[in-house]
Amino acid sequence: MLNGEIELAQGVARNDDACVAAFFKAYHAGVYRYMLCLTNNAEDAEDLAQDSLLQAKSRIRSFRGESGLKTWVHRVAYHTFTHWHRKRKPRGELNVSIAATGEPFAQIDTAQALLEALTKLGPALAQPLVLLEINDLSVEEIARVMDIPAGTVKSRLSTARQRLRHLFGESSC
Repeated sequence: MLNGEIELAQGVARNDDACVAAFFKAYHAGVYRYMLCLTNNAEDAEDLAQDSLLQAKSRIRSFRGESGLKTWVHRVAYHTFTHWHRKRKPRGELNVSIAATGEPFAQIDTAQALLEALTKLGPALAQPLVLLEINDLSVEEIARVMDIPAGTVKSRLSTARQRLRHLFGESSC
């Protein structure tokens, strides 16, 4: 698959319309989900996903194929998010609550509560968790995306899971 990724990257670098369209189609959903989990705001997530993919397109010549294109795109997205996050003013704390009812919207409430909890974790803990659990990257790929050692990724994943258990009132066993 790496050869296909290199060919796609080369096509994007040549500004081949079909390759550019395929590139955006292949990576938009994953980058959008990543940003949505980090921002808890659909509009911000869409803006950041588009910015990330445009940044990736403009920097595609720097893709050397040392990692997968998915990993490389998520690294660009990571930098786009961290730059955006530094510029923002901090907001107040979010109230996390989970609907414990059997109502039809309980799953939506739970998903919203999870997004809010991820926001409470902060980027350093939420990003590796989202990249692993939602975007299906390996610990090694996350380490390359975030430019941190794999051991740090594992530590942050453990801490994030512990804090989520605490936020949702579960035991930490």
